[in-house]
Amino acid sequence: MKRTSEISKIAGVSKRTLQFYDDEGMIKVERSENNYRLYDKKTLGKLWEIMVYKEMGLKLGDIKQLLEMSENEKKGFYKAYIEQIEEKIKELERQERFISLIIAKGLPQIPDENSNVTYKSRIAELRKGCAYE
Repeated sequence: MKRTSEISKIAGVSKRTLQFYDDEGMIKVERSENNYRLYDKKTLGKLWEIMVYKEMGLKLGDIKQLLEMSENEKKGFYKAYIEQIEEKIKELERQERFISLIIAKGLPQIPDENSNVTYKSRIAELRKGCAYE
């Protein structure tokens, strides 16, 4: 069993972070007679898992759910999360192409007020890669 200060050094996170994980119920620590938090190997494993999930970019709520899932459920979650990331990548690539278009051709002309084309619809056309008029 190790105390918070030792685990903080081992994990490379602040004592406050460790206390937060305990307060949120993400890790379960025992208490000494002097009320010090004590961490066992199982708790260290949970801490490692939390840190890996944080590196994956997961939100706290998702991490809490993952900590309660079976290994099979976790695999399903990971696959769905990868799909979300792939969608974000596609959106960022669309943004990159749009910005490149602006760099190459400058800001497009404002649609004519009498054209029945909204600014928003014109921008949507441009995002699809339409050439400037």
